[in-house]
Amino acid sequence: MTNKTYLAGFAAAGLLAGALAITALSGAASVSAREARDDDRASTPRQAPKCLDGRNIGRTHMVDDHTLLVYDTWGNPYKLDVGGPCRSMNDFSTVGFEFNGSDQICKAHDAKILRSENGSRPVKCLINGVELISREEADALDKG
Repeated sequence: MTNKTYLAGFAAAGLLAGALAITALSGAASVSAREARDDDRASTPRQAPKCLDGRNIGRTHMVDDHTLLVYDTWGNPYKLDVGGPCRSMNDFSTVGFEFNGSDQICKAHDAKILRSENGSRPVKCLINGVELISREEADALDKG
């Protein structure tokens, strides 16, 4: 073999080693960028959704004759202004929802409340308003 053959082999090996080094560095950079994004997400408080998701209803609490607190499964509280026969609900009432279109309750009339007592046939009630409130506001309203 001649010197030219050895030089060509060294050049090819050098190019391959350089490509591997660049690939390794770019992979490490993307991992550290991903870790930085994950750290940012972990340190940022979770923003509660503006709309109540009807697929994730947790507990309910009747505050007064026109205010129903509804918590989603993550503990985010929503204050619903209720009307009609729902004004006589209590915490022992069975509550469900009948949706008009999607299962998101963002504003009045996106859904109706289905309320029943002791297994009786459900009665439909209008939702006059929906408001996402802070957990502190909910704690002040939810004394039970």
